[in-house]
Amino acid sequence: MTGPESRRRTLLTQEAARLMVEEGIQDFAAAKRKAARHLGGSPGTAKDLPTNREIQDEVELRLRMYRDTPGARLHLRRLREAALAAMRFFADYRPRLVGSVLAGTATEHSDINLHLFAETPEEVEILLDDSGIPFERTTKRHSFGDRGPEEFPAVSLVAGYAPPPDDPDRCKGSAVGDGVTVSATIFPPERIREAPRSPVTGRPVDRAKMARVQELLDAEEPEPLVPEAGAED
Repeated sequence: MTGPESRRRTLLTQEAARLMVEEGIQDFAAAKRKAARHLGGSPGTAKDLPTNREIQDEVELRLRMYRDTPGARLHLRRLREAALAAMRFFADYRPRLVGSVLAGTATEHSDINLHLFAETPEEVEILLDDSGIPFERTTKRHSFGDRGPEEFPAVSLVAGYAPPPDDPDRCKGSAVGDGVTVSATIFPPERIREAPRSPVTGRPVDRAKMARVQELLDAEEPEPLVPEAGAED
């Protein structure tokens, strides 16, 4: 690759990563297209564009700097606590946490992503209806083994922050209650034995049961809450 081509590829990688971190774009192809528009000129062919792995490496570099701040650590903890509360709600469907909240790379744009396992998606929808929880029906695309992408039903809902039942006063007033999105993909029960493959590495994605999420929380030292302005001592 020549000098100018290599330079453009680097700039595309950096801009696509910036868009994914700062604007919350989750699809690599969409980030590449938008980055190409920002930089001007033709997007070029697939071989001219950075790979998903190249962009992910740049994303992780940016996130390492972000994760070093107290605010980022507190936000991640609150997301994991909200994820655990959602998993308890969906306990009958053997929930697994996946994605950035599990990996520790979540930002303010990140959703909580769960995998559920049910005979039919209607079972999950009935649970939400009976509990009075608004939701949207969506679909997610996942690949297993050497097979191409398949579409699976999913539900998207806004969850409030719920402290653990043994400590109801901790993190009272947490901002995560203002609307963290939970996106739950519903797989047939037999899919629990095989995780879908990552679009970045091609390897099975990491999945965590409730016990492991609790272990992650137990291993963290909660950040002290700063009293609101004007609050009495």
